Amino acid sequence: MSPKHRHRILKRVLVGAGALVLGVTIIGAVLRLVAQHRVAERIRVPSPKGIASIEKVRLGGVDQSIQIRGHDRTKPILLFLHGGPGFPQMPFSHLNAELEKHFVVVQWDQRGAGKSYASAIPDESMQLDQFVADAHELTTLLLQRFDSEKCYLVAHSWGSLIGALIVARYPELFHAYVGIGQVAGLPETQQVRYDFALDHAREENNTDAVAELTRIGRPPHSDFDRCKIMEKWVNHYAAEEHRSFPPTRLARLAFASPAYSWIDLAKIPLGFRYSFSQLWREIFYETNLFEEVPRIEVPVYFFIGRHDWVVTADVAQRYFAELEAPRGKQLIWFEESAHWPHFAEPEKYREMLVGKVLAETAPPPSPTR
Repeated sequence: MSPKHRHRILKRVLVGAGALVLGVTIIGAVLRLVAQHRVAERIRVPSPKGIASIEKVRLGGVDQSIQIRGHDRTKPILLFLHGGPGFPQMPFSHLNAELEKHFVVVQWDQRGAGKSYASAIPDESMQLDQFVADAHELTTLLLQRFDSEKCYLVAHSWGSLIGALIVARYPELFHAYVGIGQVAGLPETQQVRYDFALDHAREENNTDAVAELTRIGRPPHSDFDRCKIMEKWVNHYAAEEHRSFPPTRLARLAFASPAYSWIDLAKIPLGFRYSFSQLWREIFYETNLFEEVPRIEVPVYFFIGRHDWVVTADVAQRYFAELEAPRGKQLIWFEESAHWPHFAEPEKYREMLVGKVLAETAPPPSPTR
């Protein structure tokens, strides 16, 4: 075959591959527009008394994005603190849009996460105390905007670390606190998780897992690479033990989200990697709520997945038992869930928030609102 003929064939292959990629891209874009339209229609806020907005606010000197949605602006505010760190809940919030009939629901993409990810964020600002300060500033802004004295705080995973600290420091701002997959003593939790993965690897005779886990040793770990290896095997065996909410479902929810553009979707893994790499040591080995938050002065609810091996259900249960909460505390088990009860059992999650938390702590109606 002559070089000229080979060149002609290569050109045809490249043109065909380009056309295929373009076609798949167009089909994907059209399918996403259809999915977004369907979701937007399903969660539409029909009342003129309602609110549905995505806005930027400046917190701690950094622009950050929030979503505010509710059918009635006079309903209580529910501020949701997402986990990760760096894993936003805004692109998945339409799963529980029914809550917007009972609350003004605020989703906040924390600094470094989702819509709030930016390369200009100072690395030195990625500290737990700064996130608590951001959360306090945002809470104050929301209460002023909606002329409210208090709001509800719901926090998941890493967000529950921020949540417990802020309600302990500023109880006057909150009706109640709900910790989902509540973080507690993460130094102890990390050791429990390591033993869980290594025990399963030995039982399964997984030589690769045993070798890697033995090489990095028991926590605390000295570098991020060792931490990632442990996370890989913990997540592997946790998924084998109980997979109530597969990652593919998260991907489908995000794909259909009207709140997120293609650029925003691309920011999710970037923000997650950046945030986790900046905060992993402080989260896993330098923070212990058994010591730092032994008492909370607002009603406390823990929503814990029975099969949670991310924060470990046993450690969360022990923290709940030791936590002083003079205004009451309740632990609610989600029997079919691991680390994502609000996604794996959304109906029960909404029922507990509305039928229990709100019903038991609802503020009296204000004549001025």
